[in-house]
Amino acid sequence: MQMHDTLRQMQAGSLIEELAGVFAIAQVQADAVVRAVMPELTWYLQKNTLSRGGLADLVEALGSGHHVAYLSSGRVFADEAARSDGNAILDHLLGSKDASRALAARAARRSSLKASQVAAILPHLAAVTMGTLALRAQAGLGEIVTQVPPLGRRSCGNAYGDLAGILRRRCGAGAYSPRALPRAVRRAMGRAAGFPSRSVIVWYVRFMVGRTGARAVRSLLPLRPAPGTVPTHGGH
Repeated sequence: MQMHDTLRQMQAGSLIEELAGVFAIAQVQADAVVRAVMPELTWYLQKNTLSRGGLADLVEALGSGHHVAYLSSGRVFADEAARSDGNAILDHLLGSKDASRALAARAARRSSLKASQVAAILPHLAAVTMGTLALRAQAGLGEIVTQVPPLGRRSCGNAYGDLAGILRRRCGAGAYSPRALPRAVRRAMGRAAGFPSRSVIVWYVRFMVGRTGARAVRSLLPLRPAPGTVPTHGGH
């Protein structure tokens, strides 16, 4: 199940209802925003897991424990702390304000909302995305952290934080050797977020082929006349 489907089913849709109520939009529009935004945020999460450092950063962020609380607070879409946290998440995942604005514009077209409305919703959905990921990753990551060797004095007092440190130091042991550990953590993240845990090379090949194919399709499409113009037909 994809994360946006999990979100839509949680608490009998109460999060969708809350989103619609706080931002004064129809529930069908709130549902459309979630459907448009969550898969893209998941794609950025997947991209971040392709590097060892990005994977470690994500594990460490999930270890903070506060993201899950957003799912049951009943006021995540009106919570200033969630908005602030969500903006930080967007900055980290998307990398720039331009990318965030582009995401808002795409989601606006799919939900019949203004881009400015979606831009206001985005930080809250980013916080909810992290909460959903943290909740769904508990089983997979929990299995791993119980089997990695203790760090002793180097422990930061947080199992996820210790796991992040092991990833950054390129350490591991037994079934979770230095090469196997990142793959195991990425698989756990993939199952939780709903993306396949492909290798970096496979991911980039698929990304480049997909982007090139999309450009090729667009080049074959007929040009649409500008609004307010009358199409002309040869011979008339």
